[in-house]
Amino acid sequence: MSIEIREVSCDHADFFLLCGELDDFLNHAIGGEEKREKYKKFNHADTMDCVVVAYDGEVPAGCGALRRYSEDEAEIKRVFVRAEYRNRNIGGMLLENLIAQAKKTGFQRLVLETGAFLEASVRLYQRYGFERIENYGAYKDMQESLCMGRDIGKDALIYCVGRMPGADKLKELYASVGWKSGRYADRLLQSFETTGMVMTAWCGSELAGLVEVLDDKGVTAYVHYLLVNPCYQGKGIGAHLMEAVKEQYKDYLYIVLSCENKDVIPFYQKLGFSVIEGSTPMQINRL
Repeated sequence: MSIEIREVSCDHADFFLLCGELDDFLNHAIGGEEKREKYKKFNHADTMDCVVVAYDGEVPAGCGALRRYSEDEAEIKRVFVRAEYRNRNIGGMLLENLIAQAKKTGFQRLVLETGAFLEASVRLYQRYGFERIENYGAYKDMQESLCMGRDIGKDALIYCVGRMPGADKLKELYASVGWKSGRYADRLLQSFETTGMVMTAWCGSELAGLVEVLDDKGVTAYVHYLLVNPCYQGKGIGAHLMEAVKEQYKDYLYIVLSCENKDVIPFYQKLGFSVIEGSTPMQINRL
């Protein structure tokens, strides 16, 4: 399979075809077309400023669009991949193309609206640095809507769930803070595949920080690693990563961590953590 992303007009037949299939999919998922009636006016094809279609040869496999939302913001719309083409990163290819188009046009930020029930879509957007924001504009009072956004301007920091760095990037990050475990980057990456949560912070192509959390699926979450490259410290990255952890595990009974450097205890206390008096961390160290 060789997928090609092409820019097409907003009235292109293939875009109309795919949008129709997207609407059918959403109608079925939400329980009927009448429940989506209020959304129709926000998705007219002629309001899109940029439309892209993914092709397998000449067969349309998926689509996406951009629409100006404000002077500095563009809105991502109509992202869809046909069922037979899913799990091949075509959604990622479409998203990368739309992000590049928005940057080229001069936008500084992207926003979008989706639904919490569209779990695969939410994971895709999280992988590309989109985070949940307060519902905006017409979606402000729509409880079933989930709005997300990310910065795309120069030197923008983005936070990704599910975007794994390469081994070299991981080694560089761990080495920047003097952690020996970075020597075993391949093992770390393998362990990240089954851990509870991994969020990475990026500035362009540079890995600026990372948090990894182990959990038991209901009671306790353990912050295993939190590290920020010294070149990017002082920008609120560590606090942002930890706030994301707190949100992810807000229904757990415990969020715990082991603080080896006593100088950073105040950092965690500001985030709501307290010292466990009389507790002594223990380990078997094979480094």
